[in-house]
Amino acid sequence: MTTKRKAKTAQSESLPQRMERLTGSVLKRRVRESEDLVFDSCEAADSDEEFELLTKAVELDPRNVDAWLGLMRFESLEGDEEIAFLRRLIALGEKNLGKKVFKEAKGIFWGLLETRPYMRARARLAFRLMETGRLEESVAEHEGMLELNPNDNQGVRYGLMALYLALNNLDGSRRLFREYDEREHCAMFAWAYVMDRYLAGDTGGAIQALAAARKQNAHAEAYFAGLKRLPKKMPGSYSMGSPEEAVIAWEILKPAWKKHPEAQAWLIGQCAQ
Repeated sequence: MTTKRKAKTAQSESLPQRMERLTGSVLKRRVRESEDLVFDSCEAADSDEEFELLTKAVELDPRNVDAWLGLMRFESLEGDEEIAFLRRLIALGEKNLGKKVFKEAKGIFWGLLETRPYMRARARLAFRLMETGRLEESVAEHEGMLELNPNDNQGVRYGLMALYLALNNLDGSRRLFREYDEREHCAMFAWAYVMDRYLAGDTGGAIQALAAARKQNAHAEAYFAGLKRLPKKMPGSYSMGSPEEAVIAWEILKPAWKKHPEAQAWLIGQCAQ
């Protein structure tokens, strides 16, 4: 955040206060104009112009979820305050869509463009809950999104797999392995299966899963065994079996492995052999 933008936000009301004021107003929503401003802001990423466009967007339509999500990059909210703000955004999204959409579009939810701001806000909430250690609450958000959109265009299943393993919820992890059969071509699922088998007490199965995971992505083992750390800058894309895929797999699954140090100790022993 630039100094200029810091000064602007410091001298004005906070983001939650601004939402309270604007959503409580009786001004007519100018939805299309607000959406156009959010679209334009994408071409001015991380600039003062983006901030101004997003600010104008919420003034034209205080229920523009994507505009509020964008403004969150310019004003830091932390902990419970951020979680409460995201819950309010989700409530706005639900109000925008209406109960009929949730009923009729269930199962193909992401296929409707108007549902995506709501889903983006809910995904951010799920991630923040996980980051702050509220794992059960995060599971509920992940599961809710998958129920609405089992095609999972957002990749919700990966974070949910990490949560299930962190919580030793093997019924949940096995359900994901059945519903999303990706172990042969996805490092995250391949290495998740190693932990699943270990936590189940199936040592032979864990050894077999480890061999398959090594074959699927030879670069990942160094991260899972604690021999390499995540880079300062995460990759923006990856291909199957690549070093970039290994980094992303470890970033997603790291919370689960850290919850079970005995599993990582076992893995280090296997690497030594």
